[in-house]
Amino acid sequence: MCGIVGYVGNRNAGEVIFQGLKRLEYRGYDSCGIASIDRELKVKKDVGMIDEIEAKHGLSGIRGSVGIGHTRWATHGGVTKANAHPHLDCSREIAVVHNGIISNHEELRAKLEARGHVFASETDTEVVPHLIEEYYTSSLEEAVRSALAEIEGTYALLVISTREPEKIVAARRESPLVLGVGEGEMFVASDIFSFLKHTRRALPLDDGEYAVITPRSYVVKDLATGKEKHKEVISVEWSDEEARKDGYPHFMLKEIHEQPHTVASALNIYHEDVAKLAEMIASAERVYITGAGTSLHAAMVAEYWFASLAEKVVIAIDSSELKNKGVVDENTLVVGITQSGETYDTLAALRYAKQHHGSTAAIVNVIGSTATRMVDHVLMQGSGIEIAVCATKTYTSQLTLLLRVALELAERRGRDVSRLKGELRSLPEKLSGVLALEPEIKRVAEEHFDVKNYLFIGKGINHPTALEGALKLKEISYLHAEGMSSGLLKHGTISLIDKDMHTVAFVPAHGENRKRIMSNIQEVKAREGKVIAIASGESVACDACITIEECSEELSPILFAPVFQLLAYYVALKLGRNVDKPRALAKSVTVE
Repeated sequence: MCGIVGYVGNRNAGEVIFQGLKRLEYRGYDSCGIASIDRELKVKKDVGMIDEIEAKHGLSGIRGSVGIGHTRWATHGGVTKANAHPHLDCSREIAVVHNGIISNHEELRAKLEARGHVFASETDTEVVPHLIEEYYTSSLEEAVRSALAEIEGTYALLVISTREPEKIVAARRESPLVLGVGEGEMFVASDIFSFLKHTRRALPLDDGEYAVITPRSYVVKDLATGKEKHKEVISVEWSDEEARKDGYPHFMLKEIHEQPHTVASALNIYHEDVAKLAEMIASAERVYITGAGTSLHAAMVAEYWFASLAEKVVIAIDSSELKNKGVVDENTLVVGITQSGETYDTLAALRYAKQHHGSTAAIVNVIGSTATRMVDHVLMQGSGIEIAVCATKTYTSQLTLLLRVALELAERRGRDVSRLKGELRSLPEKLSGVLALEPEIKRVAEEHFDVKNYLFIGKGINHPTALEGALKLKEISYLHAEGMSSGLLKHGTISLIDKDMHTVAFVPAHGENRKRIMSNIQEVKAREGKVIAIASGESVACDACITIEECSEELSPILFAPVFQLLAYYVALKLGRNVDKPRALAKSVTVE
C-alpha cells in the first residue's frame, strides 16, 4: 500500500525524491521520510502529510545524489516518527524502504535481538536492514539476496549503503516496483507516475526479481539464482500534463468531469481486444469476474449484463474470496478487474486460477503493471491517470468495456442488441448532460445530507449501483452508509428507519424494477424516513429528487455514477474532509 521512490544520478536526490513522493501520496500519507548519502547517511522523516513534513524538516533539501524515500500507509506499528521509513541498521550504514508485509518478522526480530541488534521501531520492515547488516561483508547485492532468502511475505524494497554510495538495490515479491531509465540517471518507484516528469522509459520488475542500479547502468537478476535477466524497456504514453488539476480544486472533481472523455476512450478500445475477451467467456464452462471495492461493483453490474443480454452465467466474486469458494479448473476463466493492475487480492485470485490450470484475463488501466504481464489476455481500459484515492472515471470506463463485451457475446449468440449499441455510442454526450446537473447535486448534498447514517437502495442491475454509491459516500465523508437491494429492506433493515437514517434510492425510467423500488420508497416514507431519489426520466415525489435524462435500465448504472460521485464529493466538502486523500485509505491496495 505504501509508496517508495529511489533516485541515483547527478541531481539533488532530495528534491527528486520529494517530488516523486508527492505523486505517490495517494498510496499512503500517515508519515514519510527520505534517506540519502552525502558522505554519510542522512535521514529526515516524521508523521504527517508530505507537505507538512517538508515545511517542518525540509525533506527536499536533504543532500546527496543517491537516495530513497517512502510515504506510509501503516500496517505493523502505530503512526509514529520511529515507525516511519526509512529504517536503518545498527551501524547507520544501511537504509531500507519497504512496501508490503513481512509475515515472519517476529521470529526474525527475536533471532536478531539475540545476536545483539537493537531495534528502534515496532515495524516489520526494520528486520530487513539488520538482516542485511548480518550478511554484509563485501557486496550489498549479495547481502540483500541472502537477507531476502530468510524473509517470508511480500515486499517491494529499496536498499542503499554508505559502503557502496552510488548504488541502489531494489527487489520485488508481490508488490509493484518499476525502474525509470533516464540519461545518466535512474529512478525506481512503486508507480510509473512518480518519475513520469523525468522519463517515459520504464522497466517493470516481476515477482522474484531484483535490480542493481547506478547512474548509468542497471541490471535485473533472478532473486533465487542471481542470474541476469534480459527485459524490454517500455515506453509510457501518458504525459505529465495528465496528472495536473487543470483548475479544479481537487483531482476527484477533475476526474469526475473527465468521464465523457474517458468513456469515449473506452468506446474506442480496439474491437479485436473486446471480441477476444467475449470469445474466451463464450468458450469457458465456468466464468468468474473478480475484483475488490469499486472494481467488484463493476463486476457485479456485468453479471447482470451477461445474464440478461447474452444468457451467459458469469459469477461476480470478491477477489479475496475466490480461493475460498471458487471452483477453478481447465474449463474455468477468471477475469480480474484492477485499475492499478497491482491490487493484491485480485492478483492472488489470478495466480490461484493459473495454479489450477484456469484461463485468465484482466481489465487494467496501468500499462506494464503486474496484471498485464501475468494473464492470457489483457483489455486496457485507457482511462488515463487517476490520482484521487476515490475511484470515479475508472469505474465508468470499466463498466463501458464490460458492457461492450456483453453486447459482443450477445451478438455472437444471435441476439438483436442494436438499440443498446446505438444508445451506448451516445454515452459521452449523455454523461455531459448528467454533469450539467452539478449545481443541483451540490444543493441536494448541502441541504439533505445532514445525518450520519444512510441507506442506498437499488433493484436489479442497480443493486451494485447502491453498493457503489454507499462506498463513495463513506470513503470520503466518513459517514456510515450501507448499500443493498431494495428487496432486502423489509427483511430486517427497515427497522432502522428513523429521523437519523436517510435513504438514497436509484429509480430506473421504466419497467418492473421502477414499480418495485417506488413501492420500497413508500415503505420508507410510511415510517417517516427521508428519501433522496436519483431517477432516470420522470421525477419522483420524494424529499429531494435528482432526475437525469431518460435512458434504458441497462445503461443507467453508468449514468447514475456521476450523480452519486458528486453527492459524495460535496458532502465531504461540507464536512471539511480531505477529498483526494481520505484517512486510512490508499489508491492501490497492495497488501493482504
